[in-house]
Amino acid sequence: MNDFRQRLRLTCAATLAALLAACGGGDGKAPPVSDRQAASLATTVSSSAGLTLPLEVLGDGSPARPVIAEAQLSLPTDKLGSAAQLWFQCHRCGFYSAPEFEATSTLPTKIKASVRILGGDGDDSNAPWIDVTDANVKLADDERLHGGINGGFYTTRITLPLDAAAKARLVALPRTNRIQFRFNGTDGESNGYRILNLQLQDGGAAQVDSTVVQRFDPLSERGVTGIAAADVAAGKALWYAQGKLAKSTIVSRKLQAACASCHAEDARDLQYFNYSNNSIVQRSRFHGLSETEGKQIAAFIRSSLQNVAYVDKARPWNPPYQPGPGLDCDTAECATRWAAGAGLEAVLNTPAQAVNALFGKPINAPLALTQADIDKVMNPNATMNVRETAIAMQFPDWNAWLPTIHPLDVWPTQADGSGFVNGIQHPTNGWQNPNGRYLALIEWFNKNKNPNGNMADWSHLIPDLRVQINAMMTFTGWDAYTFLGGGRGNHIADNGTFGAQLGAAHLKSLASTATMAAGKPGAFTTNAFIERSVASMLHWNAIKQWELAQQYSLEGNQTWFIGDKDQATGKWKGRGEAHGWPFNTVSLFFLAPHMVYQEDKNAAGNITREWYTAWEADNIVASYYRSNQWYQLQMTVNPGGQSDWVNYPMDWPYLTEFDKYVAIKVGSDTPAAAALQDSHYVRLLQARIKSAQYVNNDIPLYDPNQPDLFANRGRYGRGQTLKHLTVANFLDNANRDGVAPSNYRFLDGLQPGLYLKVVNGAIQQFNTLYAQQPISAWRRCDPNNTQLGEPENFAGFRYCLDQAKTPLGVYSNGSYYMTSNALYQTPTEQTEQYGIWKATQLGAEPARLKVWSDWAAAAWQ
Repeated sequence: MNDFRQRLRLTCAATLAALLAACGGGDGKAPPVSDRQAASLATTVSSSAGLTLPLEVLGDGSPARPVIAEAQLSLPTDKLGSAAQLWFQCHRCGFYSAPEFEATSTLPTKIKASVRILGGDGDDSNAPWIDVTDANVKLADDERLHGGINGGFYTTRITLPLDAAAKARLVALPRTNRIQFRFNGTDGESNGYRILNLQLQDGGAAQVDSTVVQRFDPLSERGVTGIAAADVAAGKALWYAQGKLAKSTIVSRKLQAACASCHAEDARDLQYFNYSNNSIVQRSRFHGLSETEGKQIAAFIRSSLQNVAYVDKARPWNPPYQPGPGLDCDTAECATRWAAGAGLEAVLNTPAQAVNALFGKPINAPLALTQADIDKVMNPNATMNVRETAIAMQFPDWNAWLPTIHPLDVWPTQADGSGFVNGIQHPTNGWQNPNGRYLALIEWFNKNKNPNGNMADWSHLIPDLRVQINAMMTFTGWDAYTFLGGGRGNHIADNGTFGAQLGAAHLKSLASTATMAAGKPGAFTTNAFIERSVASMLHWNAIKQWELAQQYSLEGNQTWFIGDKDQATGKWKGRGEAHGWPFNTVSLFFLAPHMVYQEDKNAAGNITREWYTAWEADNIVASYYRSNQWYQLQMTVNPGGQSDWVNYPMDWPYLTEFDKYVAIKVGSDTPAAAALQDSHYVRLLQARIKSAQYVNNDIPLYDPNQPDLFANRGRYGRGQTLKHLTVANFLDNANRDGVAPSNYRFLDGLQPGLYLKVVNGAIQQFNTLYAQQPISAWRRCDPNNTQLGEPENFAGFRYCLDQAKTPLGVYSNGSYYMTSNALYQTPTEQTEQYGIWKATQLGAEPARLKVWSDWAAAAWQ
């Protein structure tokens, strides 16, 4: 393996007791032993000739063996006095996972990253380490307002102002300035971070160093020259070995899970996302393997996955499926790009950029949208391509997809054979075996490949096979969810103790009092362990779906798999988009903390915590952002098939509500916050447009032959979304409590008159969806019917029209308001009366208003 290139970072030597003390633990204090000695053992990864990025600050995670990585930056003589700050972009500089709970050899580290500016060669003893915390550094507004270093962003932009002492240490060319980054140790889950970009800047954030930056080329590690067959065989055995891995450097307990358990079975995710050999080796060491064994695993991956396409954007830090132009295509070669996403550079920074992107304009062009531009996009008969529409949101990175605890270690096999591998008998729903379902899918896809050899072509399937695989994929996702028991916010079995509770009990039995005492309060309750077990299953489910999608090229035409067999003709009627996942079942949507959480209640039965997990109580905005990420990602990857079951796997109101919740949490107290809030409202507008297109289907408004209101097909179509797509949602809202400005008023600040154009678009959207439907096809609300949980005319799930209208309220100034305390509980007849009046007052286009008002007049004669 002499020619097998390894990019390994040197770590602090464990055999030098004095140096262990020197490396410290992220407390920001100067270590007692010479840091020059420590630095001498750190890899110098740049020189006056250039800097190679990313800088991988990765190790085995032991707090006793922090990792130090060094870069060197060149300052021209005329710029020496201008340097005022160090700016860097960091992938995973924070801790994001549930706190460790098992007995540890060393308590988990609480501050992950530290940095220091050494300047030129010399005595480093007075150069202090600065911990990368919200208090010590400046974050870009987006990251700062969404939870900070440990918040909703996995890649953050960080600025460290230079004090007088740091400036005095800087030197000019031909000497270079040494910058060191330290990974202080693991929280029990992470084993390091990456520096993606690095600059010395002046006070105006302009770069002043002249360092030549090179980017590491992953192709340099994809070759197989010099790889020994014996190493490949050993690496393969290690990859699939169960009972071999330690949980982490600080928890020596052996896992049942193998490397292959948490990743794609064949490791294609590590090859596809271009994880370096160094990262593979260091993660192997984190799990108790040797450096040699880590190299053998890397050898196995490189040699066995030569057929996995190389995609330049596929990186550990680039969020999978991040929307951006150019991701769609029809050739086998370019179809591989989609999972890589458009890169972090595709994440938009301003609401003006987001509006341009939404309406198909160059993102940095001056806003000059016409009514025709708005109408073209706000058209229920169109299909918005959200895969290629850049947004102002950073999606989760690949690490965020992976389970932090595999189901094998949450539900180990019992004496009776039950457990994750074989399934569990549910008290009322029968045998639940998601792992068996997944294996059956592999068998089916292998058996039914296209004879022409084109893995990406599934057009050969006959209707009966499409029906069969559609059902199999649906059952797999739902088996995973049913396995857990209960539902969102209450993962408790309806009968007995099951799934999530059993897993939680097992995890809790492994807990250490000392570890929990040092962790976050409230993060180790029974409900917190239920959340851990729920997350384990749902992340495993997501990884298996990605693996199937990649292994069997399932990201093409959704109509091949989503649809129905016409009973009259026997032909297949497909639904969906040109690209998308075929899993019309529990999927990425369910990874949101809002879906994972287990609600806390007090002795009186009142809810004291909901919508976020127990370990996120100190950073709720970050938790909300994560929920919003997964919901937005689900819409991007697979918003459903314009069919029953609320277009599973989407639940559109959850997406739109969290668009609003995150916007509200960010606030508008400062110009920076207001701009971010507006960007969230642009995504809210996108979600309303896309959801309008998805309910524009053949589902009847109401089936009078189905008396059960929950089972009635009308609940899954446009009738149920009327309250969400009413034009009143785009207008200033007025009810008994007062007037609330529209979420979209900010549009006029971007382009005068743009708000009214969007209101006109909303009226067109409403008219297309509802004004062409016969009034006689609607169910009329029955206030005495409470099947939907509350009187039908107020119910959140209603899909009816009120039997009659009542007058709007009138303020003393003569303006009108809806006679309700909240828009969500306002009867439809009130929202339509108010909307027509308010849109008229605003100056909406008369022809559109007439269609709308004629519909309302016919509905309530």
